[in-house]
Amino acid sequence: MKKIVSILIALSLGLCALAQNTMDRPMQAFPVGDAPTHIKSSEAWTKMSQNPKLVKDYVTDALKSGDREYSNAVLDFAQELVPASSLVSPIKKLFPSLTDASKADVLYWIGRNGVTKLQSLIDSSLSPGEAGEAAVFAAVQLGGNHNGELIRKLIKEGGPLAPLAKRLIQGETTDDTDETRSVLMNQK
Repeated sequence: MKKIVSILIALSLGLCALAQNTMDRPMQAFPVGDAPTHIKSSEAWTKMSQNPKLVKDYVTDALKSGDREYSNAVLDFAQELVPASSLVSPIKKLFPSLTDASKADVLYWIGRNGVTKLQSLIDSSLSPGEAGEAAVFAAVQLGGNHNGELIRKLIKEGGPLAPLAKRLIQGETTDDTDETRSVLMNQK
């Protein structure tokens, strides 16, 4: 019994010494590019919320990173911190150089957040592929006459995006989508 108690005391003292030793040194931080996504996202939120002037830089860097989870998080954070209109210019500038996957993420964000000032990105992305599917989603989400015309044309032409456009129109129930449906029904 005494032997067990002395082992436990020795272990306790060893752990205390180890803890004290690690507390005296600064914690090792991840280099930003190597950090796990949740760490990068947390850092981005903290820094952007402390200084909203950094939002454009973080959005640009996140979209260039290729880390979809991170770029989506930064886009969503940015939407909470600054008006979407302040992100229009940097996103328009960067959009042509993005991968198809990153373009899709931006287009989904446009649709979810009603960023009508980026309509031109939807118009230019309506082709087969992931970005094209996201453009159809964004067009349906934004609604309106212009997008109604786009969707009607896609369905009429019967291309690869037509089935998706039909499914989205039949399944959505937002007011903007109702307006889009109205345009489609009136121009068959």
